[in-house]
Amino acid sequence: MTKSHLLWYLRLIPKYAGVLGLAGLALLLFAWILYSQDLKPYQADLADREAELERKSRALRTPLMASSPEQQLPKLNQYDTFTFFLRRLNEIAKAHLIDINQVDYKSQIEADGKLKRYSMQFPATGRYIQFRRFTTALQQIPGVRVEAINLQRQAITEEQLTIQIQLSYLTEVH
Repeated sequence: MTKSHLLWYLRLIPKYAGVLGLAGLALLLFAWILYSQDLKPYQADLADREAELERKSRALRTPLMASSPEQQLPKLNQYDTFTFFLRRLNEIAKAHLIDINQVDYKSQIEADGKLKRYSMQFPATGRYIQFRRFTTALQQIPGVRVEAINLQRQAITEEQLTIQIQLSYLTEVH
């Protein structure tokens, strides 16, 4: 079929199809343009979103590699290290120029007998910056938690603080 034959057949379409046939062809052409310009990109975007959701869903369903609890939790202190902790507490206080007057402590068994908590409360005196460094050094020790602090100053011009501190030391019981 040559180009001239094709043009001859295209010129015959209006004669045989009529106005309704031409309107139908125009509607088909319009529908194809809408499909290729609007609907096809939406379908591709929807398919991409569904694939992403499926990937995320699979990632949520797969169990994570659970490591042993011993690897996840930091190792606590042994039950016989409390006296060493008291010595270290006094060394840290001396290094930061904090005067500890007297330590009152009590022990308590927790977690069905697996842990032992030593609660300590003591008054101390020192300057504010020294006290901040002292508490920062205490919090670096495993098992130590500063529970309450009360700072008082006798006069606004005075540099020395009167400190009441309560902390706990947690150990494992074997």
